[in-house]
Amino acid sequence: MTKVSNKPSKKFRNIVIILIILALVIAIFVVPQYNKYMNAKRATEIRTALENLRNTVDQQWKSSGTISGITVEAALQKAEISPKLQDKWQFVIAWKLTDIYTTEMVEKLRDVSTNEMAFVSPYRMIMASALPGNPVREGTKIWFSGETNSYHGFGVDDKVEPDWTVMFPNP
Repeated sequence: MTKVSNKPSKKFRNIVIILIILALVIAIFVVPQYNKYMNAKRATEIRTALENLRNTVDQQWKSSGTISGITVEAALQKAEISPKLQDKWQFVIAWKLTDIYTTEMVEKLRDVSTNEMAFVSPYRMIMASALPGNPVREGTKIWFSGETNSYHGFGVDDKVEPDWTVMFPNP
């Protein structure tokens, strides 16, 4: 009677166990870090695009003195936002009415004793919202608030939606 050795099957079983442990370690530690890195990269990409769009809109408004003729499409092109990014995000500009803008400007200029810059934006916000097919969940938003002169949303803070009642007090 011949004796069959169990050594090759033990080696194979040990290799399989090591591979399973390695796969679990990768799944537990590496994948979440990779996802975090990719989200940070996407957040930086869209925030930079939003900054470029905001700067372009501000420049056009300062040079022409009016918001008429400033379209989102023209501003996106002038800000050199890539078509690839435009396929992933929808950009929107919510303008203020002229009388609201004028009232805010007058209010800020009343006290000229302070030596501070008076910032009054002609828009309430400039927003980017994730479209279907975006690796970021559809509907994810990042926006620049003209009221507070600050960014909010994806990659900036925990705000998911702007305070719409502040943005549009009398809809």
